[in-house]
Amino acid sequence: MAEQTEKERKMLLQEVEGLLSFISLPILVVEKSGQVIHVNPTAEHIWRRSQVVLLNQRLTDLVESTKLLDFVRRGKPLRDFPVEIKDAAGKHFPYLCRLHPLFVNRQVEGAILQFTEQVIETEFEKNRKYATRYSFEDIRGNSPAMIALLEQARKIAKSDSTVLIRGESGTGKEVLAQSIHHASNRSNGPFVAINCAAIPESLLESELFGYEDGAFTGAKKGGKPGRFELALNGTLFLDEIGDMPPFLQAKLLRVLQERRIERIGGSESIPVDTRLIAATHKDLESMIVSGQFREDLFYRLHVIPLYVPALRNRKEDLYDLIQFYMKWFGDRLGKEPKRFTTAAMKCLLEYQWPGNIRELENTLEYIVNLEIGDLVTISSLPASIRGDRVSEEEQTVAASVAPAPSFADSSLEKTEEQLIIQAIQRFGKTTEGKRKAAEHLGISVATLYRRLSKIKRKHLV
Repeated sequence: MAEQTEKERKMLLQEVEGLLSFISLPILVVEKSGQVIHVNPTAEHIWRRSQVVLLNQRLTDLVESTKLLDFVRRGKPLRDFPVEIKDAAGKHFPYLCRLHPLFVNRQVEGAILQFTEQVIETEFEKNRKYATRYSFEDIRGNSPAMIALLEQARKIAKSDSTVLIRGESGTGKEVLAQSIHHASNRSNGPFVAINCAAIPESLLESELFGYEDGAFTGAKKGGKPGRFELALNGTLFLDEIGDMPPFLQAKLLRVLQERRIERIGGSESIPVDTRLIAATHKDLESMIVSGQFREDLFYRLHVIPLYVPALRNRKEDLYDLIQFYMKWFGDRLGKEPKRFTTAAMKCLLEYQWPGNIRELENTLEYIVNLEIGDLVTISSLPASIRGDRVSEEEQTVAASVAPAPSFADSSLEKTEEQLIIQAIQRFGKTTEGKRKAAEHLGISVATLYRRLSKIKRKHLV
């Protein structure tokens, strides 16, 4: 019986040696006692010793670790266990060790040890990579709805409970999530975000949970941690959770229940100390009825619900937001401060803003970029916002700058044309001259250019 066991043991080691010679990572095969019985060519290079020398070494001579040999003897598998290897010159280098135990007749006979160089990311680099850009101080709004939201969010920030943020697209759900993390006890940890709608279903699972080496074709050597692992001791923000496919909803539910994950292709259960904040613009209750979203997951996420109001439902904040972003974009783009005509400001205040804060930001950046004068009129606004109000404002402006007609057959259009020509003659045809002419007339530069173009076409006909 002993002879049979020894024969099986030798056959096993021969198979192992043949297979491991093709692996590019450093490999050691050790007996239960810790004696090295096989090394691959990469291991010779890493330890700077020949195979003959390495085979006469014990594991503790090559690897600095008080527990690694214990794991070998117990036959316990390991993944990414931090160790330090010791080369021939006595230098120590950080590596991650993966241990696969070897059994013969259910008895531990040794282990295969695979080593991957450990890239140590400094705390500064990690914090910079997953740092938040926003805090509660960056959220602007004094409307009753926003005051109530911010008060509630500040109260729950210190908690580790799961948060579900709901609201239309563009309302600033991620800004609120970052602010909660910034005010939490996990603020020194990472804030890791992932958009469930922006990543294909086939990749979303590996992005969330990570994968082991060789888990699928194209998998990165050594495997890859998922977002749950990257968010250790911090916050994981799952944006557009309503777009998560059903099979991942079931897996996420288990993670929320067990607080543990398994990488794709792995069997080890990894504990995750991560706070979860989810967000969506979708009607999850209707999706539950139609079978698109799991009811049990909804209640796991819906521990602390927060709702970000649409911009049209907090019009009290709109004027201050316009002034803030006009100054912010002006400073950023090196533009002079601009004033709004009463009609232009009224147009902005009456607009419904279906794109919410995101649309408002884009609109004001558009104005700051394209309006070269210091007066913003309706004609300075994007066509989607101004609608058919341009002619109304032009008539109002022209009437306000034109003197009363002195003879019966004079028309408003003719008077306006004369005023524009006089202003151009006075201030010149240069860009600066036209800017001054527009200012003198009380219209925007964009309106002046349009009127000049109309005058030119009229005289060419």
